[in-house]
Amino acid sequence: MRHRHLEIADGTPVAELGLEAIDNVLDRGDLSDWQPLLRAVRRDPRGAVSERVLHLVERHPMHGTSALWRSWIEALRAEAEPVHVGQALGALRRARSLTQQRVADVLEMTQPEVSKLEQRRDVRVSTLRAYVAALGGQLALSARFADGEEPIFPTSAEAPREERPIRHRPTA
Repeated sequence: MRHRHLEIADGTPVAELGLEAIDNVLDRGDLSDWQPLLRAVRRDPRGAVSERVLHLVERHPMHGTSALWRSWIEALRAEAEPVHVGQALGALRRARSLTQQRVADVLEMTQPEVSKLEQRRDVRVSTLRAYVAALGGQLALSARFADGEEPIFPTSAEAPREERPIRHRPTA
């Protein structure tokens, strides 16, 4: 793609484009030039490319399109924003391309139990730790204050390994 004095090799990842190149594409590009930006923003509405686009449309308003980019990114962010902890867990699982069945197998649960977990508004810390570990991660909790961040809970590497989420069994 060629714009003014910028020459951008075809196939250059959007994440590698500088502010000047993105500004040029936003201001002078057509829909085909915008496609890689659109895909990158849709993939990660809170990511670096989205932040660059928002920065540019604020600093260099473009007639008609700045408001569209801003409102579209805000809508994507609102859409992607988990409402509760269960939805956040489901989003983490999907981001790692794992199925509920795979997570259920690791947690020694059934797929419907994982589905119910991903719908809960409140989850025990031990369940969070086990779920994140099943995804291949480690849970760490901290509290943020104006003067800094304080750890509340150790990472799962420091925590007992045998802890599993409590499974509710029907009583006879």
